[in-house]
Amino acid sequence: MKSSKVISTTALVLGGLMVTTSNQMTAHADTEGQATTNQVVSPQSASTPQASQAVTSYTASQATVASQAASQSATATQSYASQLENDPAKTAEQEQQAAKDKQTASNAKADQTLNEAKSTASNVQSQAVQQAHSDKATADKQATATKNEAEANAQTAKNTADANALSSKQSADKQAANDKDSATKQAQSGKVDGKYAQAVNDAQNQLTADTNTVNQANQNKDTAYTATPGYNKDGNTTLTGIHSIQSEKNLPTTLADPHVPASDVNDPVYYDYYQEALKNDNSDKITGDLTNSQQKELADYAVTLINSWRKSQGLNPVIWTQQSQDAAVEIAKIRNNNGVDTNHTTTNNTVLGQANSIANKYGLSRNSENLAFYGFDGTLTMNKLKIQLLNSISGLIYQDGASNWGHRDNLRKWDLMGFSIEHNTNGASSSILPYIFVFEGFKDNNTVTQTVLTPTSAQTIEASRTNGGATQAQLQAVENDKVTLANAQKALTDATNVANQSIATQLTNINNTYEKALRANSAEYQTRLSTADNVYKQAIASAEQTYSNALAKNAANETAKIQQAQSAYNTAIAKATATHDAAIKQAQQTYDTEYAAAHDETPAERTARHAKMLAAFKANEATKLANLKAQQATDLKNFKAQQTAMSKATDQVKAGTHSTTIKTNTKQPNTHTAKQTPQAATDTVSIKSDTVGEQETDAPVLLHQGTPEHTVSVLVPTVKSVQRHGETPDQPSGQAKSTLPQTNESSVAPISLIGVALLGLLGLSYRGLRRKVR
Repeated sequence: MKSSKVISTTALVLGGLMVTTSNQMTAHADTEGQATTNQVVSPQSASTPQASQAVTSYTASQATVASQAASQSATATQSYASQLENDPAKTAEQEQQAAKDKQTASNAKADQTLNEAKSTASNVQSQAVQQAHSDKATADKQATATKNEAEANAQTAKNTADANALSSKQSADKQAANDKDSATKQAQSGKVDGKYAQAVNDAQNQLTADTNTVNQANQNKDTAYTATPGYNKDGNTTLTGIHSIQSEKNLPTTLADPHVPASDVNDPVYYDYYQEALKNDNSDKITGDLTNSQQKELADYAVTLINSWRKSQGLNPVIWTQQSQDAAVEIAKIRNNNGVDTNHTTTNNTVLGQANSIANKYGLSRNSENLAFYGFDGTLTMNKLKIQLLNSISGLIYQDGASNWGHRDNLRKWDLMGFSIEHNTNGASSSILPYIFVFEGFKDNNTVTQTVLTPTSAQTIEASRTNGGATQAQLQAVENDKVTLANAQKALTDATNVANQSIATQLTNINNTYEKALRANSAEYQTRLSTADNVYKQAIASAEQTYSNALAKNAANETAKIQQAQSAYNTAIAKATATHDAAIKQAQQTYDTEYAAAHDETPAERTARHAKMLAAFKANEATKLANLKAQQATDLKNFKAQQTAMSKATDQVKAGTHSTTIKTNTKQPNTHTAKQTPQAATDTVSIKSDTVGEQETDAPVLLHQGTPEHTVSVLVPTVKSVQRHGETPDQPSGQAKSTLPQTNESSVAPISLIGVALLGLLGLSYRGLRRKVR
């Protein structure tokens, strides 16, 4: 609703008009119903009488509102009393239905409370059980980690103890051998003619010279010879030919017997039958795991050598397939992953099961396994691996007495085979045996078609050979020198044996002392190994027992927590059920009582009920009026404080202060800022009001006398509206709601010509007066 009002200048003055000629007063709302006012007062500010007039006007407007509110309350009370007069008496059926509705509501609330309690108890129990499971899982995990750590520490301690025991034994054995040699030399001193030793020395010097000649010739040009094996223990050889391999061209493609002496065939440590003397080795360098291509190249050479020996034994060639080769490579990887080290796959049930599964995947079943080891020094290459593979196969076939020739028998009985090199990174011996040769024998399950591979090493190596190097005469001279040296050594040995006849007893004692020392060293070594093993077993047993106890404790704790959660759940459910049942019972009793007491309301009862309802209505209206008066008192206090502050500012200006800023907070009054601009002169003020809800009023004021632009700030009191919402207690249903009179618009007082004259004399222009009424 829009309306236009005409206000006299007197009303503006009484409402708190503050005029400045060179400064301005501004206001902004801080919060709803409260404003912060920044006032700048110049020498031409409002006087104390003006502030008093504003307070008087504001007090009068409050009295009007209070009077209207009291009148509206009296009208509403009379209307409510009339409504009660028309309210009929209650019947027994209505009271009984009300009792039933009350019981139904009480039962529903009790049921809801019970269901909520059950849900809460169930959630609490579920969370407790889940936490118990989580706590057990965490504790079990920690117990497992503790067990694994204890077992790892025990294994490390055992390995260290074993290594120390072996080192001690080796040192003691070496010392015993030195003591024996020293004693023997002391016993034999002066017993053997020196010519025998001289002959040996001369033969050795001649062999060295002729060998140097051969080596020098071989260095000058690539050689095409095929290396032959030689048993080189104690510097002795039993075969003619060159045993060193300078390039891949010297690799043999057929296996030759190194003629290991019968006294040494049971020695588990083989000596290099072929010596590595590679020059300008351009073959692949090996620094980690071998590629499948490198594995296949080495397997090709291994199969070539093994089949050459099988042919010499009248056996069919062993079959080499892509499947057997792939299986061998995969088995080597799982051996390393599980730290099998130098042990056979059969010693580890986990690895054995995985190996069998791998073989089955390729349509094979495992037959047996051969292993060989070699400690590599320096840079490892493919040619070095081939030379050591040649030595390893020679040892498996010709020096296998320590294994009761089991390795040789495996190579004899295999139908299919595969070969791979295991990169030993997880085993206890990985630092000294980083690579292990793994020979795998298989049988065909006839479930997967085997792709047969044909070895090509023989053709490749034989095709690479060229002429050159040492002459046959030079080579023969070296072999003759070896025979001469052997004869000289034999003569020395025979002479020594003759001399020893005279010191037989002494040498026997020396040997007995030596053997006794070896036995003692071996016994001490075994004792230390046994002690370390016992300590290891005890540590493992202790770790297992601790682990078992921890698991049992964790399970017991979990069970106890779950039982506690169940007990708490049962208690909560029982308590909630008891409360529910009591509420249901009480509702039933109340219903029974009220139902039994239900009757048609008598006129006296109806009159008493209406009187009670009217009294409650009047009390409610009285409270609202009291609240209104209390709020008006607060608003008046705030308004007076503002006017007092403005009056003090005026006094300061009169005393000589050119400008003073006053900042005050008021809860209800709204301030408006108007900025003067040149306008046509007029003696009326037009105010547009919007009276719906919260309203903003645009009130342009045109008071122009041709002077420069000035700012006028007007402080207008806010008149609060009083409105009732909803029904009062015990108001008859279906009747219209009563409300107090609305006061969304403020009353407008006439503006006298005195106010217009005052503004005109000051030469002011007032523009943009805005008013917000809440």
